[in-house]
Parts: sequence; structure tokens; C-alpha cells
Amino acid sequence: MIFLLLTIFSMLCAVACEPSSNNAPSRSEEVSIAHLKSLCKGDHYRIVSDYAVRGIVVATDWLGELHNSAIIIDESGGLEIAIESQNISRLLPIFSEVKIACNGLMLARIGSKIELGLPPTGDFPIDNIDDEKFGRYVRIEGVNSDVVALTKRFSEIGADDISRLVRFDNVRIVLDEPKMLWCNIVDDAPQTTFRTLVDSEGNTFDLRILSTCYYAREEVPTNEISVIGVIDYSDNRYFLRIINKSII
Repeated sequence: MIFLLLTIFSMLCAVACEPSSNNAPSRSEEVSIAHLKSLCKGDHYRIVSDYAVRGIVVATDWLGELHNSAIIIDESGGLEIAIESQNISRLLPIFSEVKIACNGLMLARIGSKIELGLPPTGDFPIDNIDDEKFGRYVRIEGVNSDVVALTKRFSEIGADDISRLVRFDNVRIVLDEPKMLWCNIVDDAPQTTFRTLVDSEGNTFDLRILSTCYYAREEVPTNEISVIGVIDYSDNRYFLRIINKSII
């Protein structure tokens, strides 16, 4: 009887420890987001080593603030992942902790921002990870809502902050007109719009709002606020993308 119990116990342990074929591999070298991004020294870098990154999802298409992408962060920085799905926020809920198996994926420099996706099959530097391949590379391992944005001043933003979660305190949105909306409206359709943040010393920082965000037609706040978002870079300028409508 003792021998039988020991045998059953051993079999259960073996099954429990066997990795699922559609999950990220268990035998991989975990690296930081900053280390992974540092591998892309040119326009692109195809990952052929068994690297894995772990991070917390802080931005998706949940409120329409991103399109075909999600952003994860760790203590070293942030990384944007190119994804093709009808509802990315269901695949990757906000604050889910994920592990990404990177072998076979590609890093690409989009402007000055490094993104992670599939090797390209067309003219774009990377392809989006679609629903069919998503489970091969990405595994949700839990939830971690203890996310704290890095509080910064406008002048402190640099290249290492691209895709990082940051917070600006005591700022206002410059009003171009009374009752200004988040997005400009043309022919009754919201347009992706740049607004301007200004701090108490008169310094300014650009703010980009996608036309797809659900609050595009709402009026911007006129009082002093704190705002949380991720840093982006394009056309030789840094700008903030609000995430989860984090306006305090």
C-alpha cells in the first residue's frame, strides 16, 4: 500500500511539473526589459536565444488609448508589444503579470522606440502577434496591481523613459479654446490630436490622444491635475500617452 501511494504521488508530481506545450518555456533566461531592448542596436534584432521577460501590463486597447499594442513594464523600463486581436484587453487584462518567451520574436526600432513583435512578412519592420500565435509566446502568471508610476518633471524625460510609466504632477492642459475637447472633431469624427501640458514654471510637454479613445469627445479638465501615462517619441519629440484615463 505504501509503495502504491508513493507511486501515485510521484506520477502526480510529474504531471504537475510538466510544462504545457502552448505556454512559455520553463527553461529560459529571464532578462530585464532594459536588457532586452539593448540588444536592438540597429533597426531590428531577431531573438534566437531562450530569453524571457516578465512584466506587468499597464496599457492596452481597453479605453481605445492604444491600437494593436500593449505595454508592459518592469523596474528597468517599459516595452510595447505589437498584437493583432479584436480585444487585446481580454487577452491581457490591465495589471496582469506576464512572462513572454522571446525566442523567435523580433525587436524593431520604430522611429526611436523599440517594439517587440513577430518577424516581418511585409514592408513594416515587425508583424503583430496574432491570436493564433499569442499563447505560444505569452503566459499570464498572476495579477499585480501594486504599480507605481515614476514621478518626473518634463525636463527629466530622456530616451530611457520611452514606453515607461510616468506621472506628471501639478500641470494644466493649455486651452486653445473654451470648452476644448480631448480630440479635435472634423466632419463629426474625432481626430488623433496633440494637446499641450504646462507646469507651474511655464515648461511644456506634448500630450497625444488617439481618435479611438472613448473620451475623445469629452471636455478636457481646466483645473490643475496630475496625469499618468507612457512616454513615446516620434518626429524628434517626446510626448505622453494617457493610459486608463489616469487623470487625478
